[in-house]
Amino acid sequence: MACAATQSRAGDALIQFSVEGRFPEDEEISAAYLEESALPGAVKALDDAQASLENEIRKISRDSAADVDNWIAHAKTIQDEIEASRRLASSIVQQAEANEEREGRFADQQTHVGFLERELAFSEHLTRSLADLQELNNKLDTAEQLAQERNLVDALYLLDEFHKQLSYKALDAAARATRLLEDRCTELLEFIHEQLMDLWKALVHFDIDKGTLTINQTLPGEKMHLHHAVIALTSFNDLKAAAKSFWDGLDSAIVKPRTAIRSCALPSIEIDGTTITSGEASTDYSIKHLFSDLGKVIRFLTGNLPQEFIKHVSDAMMPILSKRIKDQWLDTAIPNSLADSVELQKALIHVGDFADELDQFKWPETQEFREWIGNVARNFISKRRETSLDWLRNQLAIGVGMTCLAEKVEKRMVERDEGVHISSTGNVVNDDWDAAWESGNDDNDSISSDKAPGLLRRHKEPLEEERVVSKTTLSAIPSEPNTGEDEEDDDGADAWGAWGDGDFGDTDGAQDPLSPGPAPPESEALTCELREVTLTENYLTSQMPQHVLQTAIEMYEDGATLSQPENIVLPIAPAAPGIANLSTLALAMYRAISPAYYSGDENGNLFLYNDSIWLSDQLQNFQAEWKQRKNLSARATGMVRLDSEIKNLESFGKRAYTNELVTQRTLLKDLLGDPNNFFQQEKLEIEQGIELVTDHIRTKAISWNRLLTWSTYASAIGSLVNAVAEKLLADIFDLDNVGADEAVRIATVLSSIESLDDLFIKPSELTKSKAKNSQKEQSTITLVPHFVDNWFRMGFMSQVLQSNLAEMKYLWFESDLSLYFTAEEVKELIQLSFEDNGNVRRVWKEILGSPRPRDGE
Repeated sequence: MACAATQSRAGDALIQFSVEGRFPEDEEISAAYLEESALPGAVKALDDAQASLENEIRKISRDSAADVDNWIAHAKTIQDEIEASRRLASSIVQQAEANEEREGRFADQQTHVGFLERELAFSEHLTRSLADLQELNNKLDTAEQLAQERNLVDALYLLDEFHKQLSYKALDAAARATRLLEDRCTELLEFIHEQLMDLWKALVHFDIDKGTLTINQTLPGEKMHLHHAVIALTSFNDLKAAAKSFWDGLDSAIVKPRTAIRSCALPSIEIDGTTITSGEASTDYSIKHLFSDLGKVIRFLTGNLPQEFIKHVSDAMMPILSKRIKDQWLDTAIPNSLADSVELQKALIHVGDFADELDQFKWPETQEFREWIGNVARNFISKRRETSLDWLRNQLAIGVGMTCLAEKVEKRMVERDEGVHISSTGNVVNDDWDAAWESGNDDNDSISSDKAPGLLRRHKEPLEEERVVSKTTLSAIPSEPNTGEDEEDDDGADAWGAWGDGDFGDTDGAQDPLSPGPAPPESEALTCELREVTLTENYLTSQMPQHVLQTAIEMYEDGATLSQPENIVLPIAPAAPGIANLSTLALAMYRAISPAYYSGDENGNLFLYNDSIWLSDQLQNFQAEWKQRKNLSARATGMVRLDSEIKNLESFGKRAYTNELVTQRTLLKDLLGDPNNFFQQEKLEIEQGIELVTDHIRTKAISWNRLLTWSTYASAIGSLVNAVAEKLLADIFDLDNVGADEAVRIATVLSSIESLDDLFIKPSELTKSKAKNSQKEQSTITLVPHFVDNWFRMGFMSQVLQSNLAEMKYLWFESDLSLYFTAEEVKELIQLSFEDNGNVRRVWKEILGSPRPRDGE
């Protein structure tokens, strides 16, 4: 039943969907399954709906029939109007086509009129162009005729007008006629230029071979004047080039032969009318004569050449001429000495007059000459520096050359009763002959001679107490102070102290190793009766420092001369300080380059040392004498400030001395097998090595003894011997043990070194004393302990290695072994020489228990 109802509703759903497009909302209808039996019912429902719709349409048509008739009538009316519009449009199109035809005919007529107008304009332009071309061609004809008549200036004027007309007449530059005219004009210009140059060479004629210049204002048969030629050159833009060429010719023919200094005589300059000639040779090389001739040249040119040309000539001429005059004449006119200062003043006057003459003619480059006048003082300094330093450099390049004997003289105040203790070294000593000895090490002691015979002892006194002793008696015997630097620097200080310069004080206030210590108590000082003693020592110098000193003194003397009131007006007076300062420059150059020249001599370093000492002494004396001179101005007195230079020279010499000792010590240590132990070699090698060492030291002693002062020589040789002793002692302590045979061999080696003590015995000489004016012969006692710190250590080392325990105890407790070895060192030596047993241990324990057995004495 339900299925039948659903199928009946299916027809209604199809009608709603067909008419309204509405889909059934009832799911029962939309999801129902329609059987074939339901189709007739659905079709019938659709047929009914169609019939109903047709009836409705017929009814509406009957009701609206009147409206349809009206619409049809209206449509016919519109159709008629459209047809009328179409006919009107066709008429308009026909009329428009007729207008276009008329306009075409009109455009053709206008084109024809434009063509006729252009033809007319072309004809008129062609007529004008032909007239212009004819006119330009006529100008070229006229210019060519004038050029052939040698009327070049007028021809150039016409050609100039030709170019102007050609530019503003606006002729076609690409036209063949125009190009032909331009080509013709160019040819005419080339022709005129050739003629102009020929005329110019004739107007301004140079004969280089004869050295003449002739300036013609006109030429026979020629219409052109020199002034016109300059105008013509200007039109060709050749005036500057012509002026340069003119100057080149003038320089080659006349000026250069006169201004270029040569070995032959210089020609004079002569003027004959419009001709200037390089005349006969003259031997007058003065600047006055030079400027006189150059003035002739300038006046000749100014009087014979047009002004506009002169300007270009002077611009080309003066830069070259002024530089040549300055380099070859003025700079060489600056003298090397003040003796020629008068000639320099004359030269300055002539230069100023020449500059004034150039200003009068409005020639350039006058400022160059005035600047040279203003810088004459500076140029004078430069000339002196160049010539003096070149001379000094050439002298230094000779090298050591011939040696000169120099004498070191020193005056000291000593106690009167010390006259008997004037050492043969030329130095003052006290009763202990060593009280002033300072090594700089806190544990070093002074040496006295009041102990065991043949053996000098050292006291372990405080350093300040030792300095108090050294104040009362000054010794010039050199020591080796420890300045806190390495050993090499100490050697330089030793040799420096050997001169006793510390008594004068260093320039920087530092205490010299041998300078006096604190002043003694007043009561002690009052009890000393002093007298003056003159100490002298001889040594050799090269000739180098003499040249340096000569140069330095000359500079200071010249500076002082220029500083005198009567010389203030001199133009080179401002150079006084600069000339004086050249002295320090000479000294600096000596320090800079002299080592290279000293190196050519075997003893170059020691010559350098001696020369520096001698030169510093001479400069110090010169400075002191300079301050005392009464003929110097206050300004000149203050010029000499050589303290820093003296200090630099001293340091310079010290370094050379130190370098030499370092080299020799290194060589000796190499001969001793450094860094290996010398005593661990074969017996033959040891014998040969020690022989080479002693031979080398003796060879150096022979060479140095004649070169150095004896005190410096002894200090230097002592340094070498001490280096050997130090190496040998260190090698002994490095041994594992020392047998009896080895002890003898070591003693033999040390004995060979001790045989060098004869090198420290100074030959007899006379010592002068100002107080007593007496002469005493030098003792032959060797002074080796003064110069070899390890000398006594070597001697005791030889004894210790060959001693038994009892003798060793005696040396420690009764003799002076404790003064040169520490208890630990003696213990080490005992352990090297003896086998370890109770007796040996007892001995070295006793020694360790009494490290300073002689303190009670």
